[in-house]
Amino acid sequence: MGLLAKLLPVAIKRRILSSLGETSDDRFARVFHASPDWIVITRLSDGLVIDANKGFEAISGYRAADVVGRAIAQFNVWAHPEQRVKMINELMRSGSVRDTLVQLRRMDGTLRDCMVNATLIALGGQTHSHAVWIARDVTDQNATHEQFKAAFRLTPDFMSISRLSDGTYVEVNEAFERITGLKREDTLGKTSIALGVWHDPLARDALVQAFKTQGSLHEYFIRINARGGQVREALVNAATFEARGEHYMIALLRDVTEARKAAAALQQSEARFSRLFDESPMPMCYSSDIDGFSTTQWNHAWFASFGFDAHTAQGKTGTELGIWVHPEERQQFLDRSVRGDDISDVEVPMLRADKSPRWISMSTRTFVEPERTLVLFTYFDITERRRAQQEIQDLNAALEARVTRRTADLERTNQELSTTLASLKTAKDQLVQSEKMAALGALVAGVAHELNTPIGNGLTVASSLHYRVEQFDTLMTQGLKRSDLQGFLDDTRHAADIITRNLTRAGALVTSFKQVAVDQTSSKRRKFSLASLVSEILLTLSPTLRKSACTVTVDVADSVQMDSYPGPLGQVLTNLINNALVHGFPENQAGTIAITARMENRDHVVLQVQDDGRGIQNADLPHVFEPFFTTRMGQGGSGLGLHIVHNLVTSVLGGTITAHGEPGQGAKFQLTIPCTVADRQDNQPIAN
Repeated sequence: MGLLAKLLPVAIKRRILSSLGETSDDRFARVFHASPDWIVITRLSDGLVIDANKGFEAISGYRAADVVGRAIAQFNVWAHPEQRVKMINELMRSGSVRDTLVQLRRMDGTLRDCMVNATLIALGGQTHSHAVWIARDVTDQNATHEQFKAAFRLTPDFMSISRLSDGTYVEVNEAFERITGLKREDTLGKTSIALGVWHDPLARDALVQAFKTQGSLHEYFIRINARGGQVREALVNAATFEARGEHYMIALLRDVTEARKAAAALQQSEARFSRLFDESPMPMCYSSDIDGFSTTQWNHAWFASFGFDAHTAQGKTGTELGIWVHPEERQQFLDRSVRGDDISDVEVPMLRADKSPRWISMSTRTFVEPERTLVLFTYFDITERRRAQQEIQDLNAALEARVTRRTADLERTNQELSTTLASLKTAKDQLVQSEKMAALGALVAGVAHELNTPIGNGLTVASSLHYRVEQFDTLMTQGLKRSDLQGFLDDTRHAADIITRNLTRAGALVTSFKQVAVDQTSSKRRKFSLASLVSEILLTLSPTLRKSACTVTVDVADSVQMDSYPGPLGQVLTNLINNALVHGFPENQAGTIAITARMENRDHVVLQVQDDGRGIQNADLPHVFEPFFTTRMGQGGSGLGLHIVHNLVTSVLGGTITAHGEPGQGAKFQLTIPCTVADRQDNQPIAN
């Protein structure tokens, strides 16, 4: 080893002895054999191993005694022999090779990544005849590096590494490319300002200043320019590190654009709920478990109904305001609601602000949110109804007492009267049920107006009938004539006819509203010609079209064949044509409705229904497919036609529908539907 110490270049020798601070041959020998690195001296001409250390044995798995005096090629330690050839060429050219990554093969056949340094030395008086090879096993280090690299590249959030001083990118991940639209090869070496990444270039200066004051960034808000000219909002988490005397920033950006939009939409939704709650004509309040139900929010209708001052009573519970005749009932309602029970129409006695008693029909609904449980109370004053019911009960008792005292010759008449009273009671029950349905429908403003007229007519007739019964009762006490009885029967029959017609109208409206849900039907799937289907629909609509001043044009090729559901598709066309007649051409205005169809590709057809009527207001266009939205509320429009069309197209026909239109420029509805609808089970429901 004394000879080796003398022949090694100074740089290699200094590296080996750096920890010793001296050049002792004995200590050099100990370092040579104790070094964990692979150190081998070979002859360049044939690769003969002159010497090998313990590090060689640990890394290669061979014993030094087995390889010394033999060519290194015999042990097949180079996984890629061309790497050794390339390094020898470099050795002969420059005299040394530094930090070259190669793969070496152990005796057991496993491959190890090694960082190799080599230099030429002279032995036996021959210049550059031998080489010293020093290899360090970096397999585990490379694996860690590759894991970090893979994590960096595959992280779904925008990540970058840039120079802090000027923002020059040194590495970016795939999410960076996806969000910004910039390719990695076009980005590295350029600054973020030059690439236009920052929506506000001055914002980077503010970010650097924040680094100087805080040392790192957590959830720092910025705006960046993204693909397609979009501006995206993001939260930055970043830290700095130093390498080769330069400070670098590694940044992770999380796109929060959609989340912030959702939060804004939620705020708007909550604001709409607050407005609906405050302006609802039904007295209501709500309380939550955030404060243990110790506060209550009341709406305007409640203050008007119970007579309290909103400025002093808002926030206080009903117990504090003294409205509960039995205060324990409030806690009972809350306990049941928190357990998930929906309470409906429970009659409880309550007190107004002036301590006047009222009977209230109480209902609750529970809303479980991520951060709270909210209980909503509704208060429906039934005091007058209970008083009327009591009066009716008292009247019935009196009538029964008189009937009992009647003579046998009036028994048949009394039996008929009892039958009539039973019919009236049935009618009363039906009216009460209709009233409940009307109260439920009042939650939807559009439905309330449509149902008001038939139910109001029925209620008016019922009141008149009640008055007629009282007259009949008076006549019975004074002496009943056959003409009076006949008149009473005629009036009753007429009233029943009016009530029946109005309730039939109300029932038809309710049935229409139920079509909002995708109903089950027995429609069958079959193959058909689209042109034939359009012709059949126009034939069925011919009576309606003849009454209008509109003409219908059709441009549908006979070659368009479909394997779908003709029933739902026919209903869609019927609803769209009727919609155009009612809304696009009011008061028999003249115009044209055009139905066209074309193949978008081999699998889909585009069907359009377009008119040149008065069009759609810009503010109404986003809402045309919403349930109960109509511009003819109170004029026969239910607001369900286009909603049903949307449900049929998307859920049954498997397509999409869009609406276009401007005021005075007509309206166009475009359907894109598959020629062959996706397979469905025979028992799968189909929307009506």
